Amino acid sequence: MLWYVPVAVRIITGYVAVPILLKPLVDRYAQATLLLLQFAACFGLALALAVALGQTHLDWTIVAVGGANGFAAYCYRQAIAMSLSRTALFAFWDDLLAMGLSYGLLGEGQLLNTRIVLGIGASIAGVILFTVHSSRKQHTGKDEQNRISARLYLYAGAYSIILGVGVFFMRYLGVQGTGLGTFLVNWYGGVVLAAALLFLTAPDGEWTMLPRGDWLRVFGLSFLVLVTMSAAFWAYRLTPQTVVQPLFLVAEMVGPALVGLYVFGEREALDRLEQLYFAVGLVGGVLVALSFSGGV
Repeated sequence: MLWYVPVAVRIITGYVAVPILLKPLVDRYAQATLLLLQFAACFGLALALAVALGQTHLDWTIVAVGGANGFAAYCYRQAIAMSLSRTALFAFWDDLLAMGLSYGLLGEGQLLNTRIVLGIGASIAGVILFTVHSSRKQHTGKDEQNRISARLYLYAGAYSIILGVGVFFMRYLGVQGTGLGTFLVNWYGGVVLAAALLFLTAPDGEWTMLPRGDWLRVFGLSFLVLVTMSAAFWAYRLTPQTVVQPLFLVAEMVGPALVGLYVFGEREALDRLEQLYFAVGLVGGVLVALSFSGGV
């Protein structure tokens, strides 16, 4: 499989389709309840796939990391309930952390060349400049808004650190040759256990009856999340993380921010500087993609 196929699938499903389905649900239902419903469906789908592939081996390490990422997903949903576009602006540290771990622990620095380094630099610069400029632009100075922002940054920070370690772990499993079915069933087994614990202990953990349309939305969301995770796993298996992650970093900035802007109307239109920083990040991502010749 060409390495950029799962990368493209991950970007389209994870950073465009998933936010569109997820945002209306997090605005309407308790986060702990929604998390449990979504990931119970993900686990059911993953179990069916693992059985079909004959990959039902229990791996407690994957279960543990999946459980931690279940908590990260809860933090993410709390953050986007406050603002989808702001969460996108401050949730890129997971990519940087994963890249740093792969660079230091897996020796992926030897795979870099001048153009890839320039592309990574442009991607990171574009994201950070966009973040700083947009943060200043949206600052209102109101006490209540400041309190909301502080909580949002706390949730986004926790989500980014936990997910960054989890993303690196996915690359490590890919290098070790772990089967897709084994990874998914253990990962979502851990996630659904964490979701159940949050449901039982969180203040918003109360059962809510969903109308039929929202049940279909939850199932569709679960399917897309599973496809996104599968595509990411294959991308990390085929390609060094220091190559793939800049593409995901830019997509994580561009996709949810534009969905928040044009679909949900959360913020004003992009000004010229923001458009410039978007362009810098995109050019960096394209440069990385065109400069890597491996992965078949």
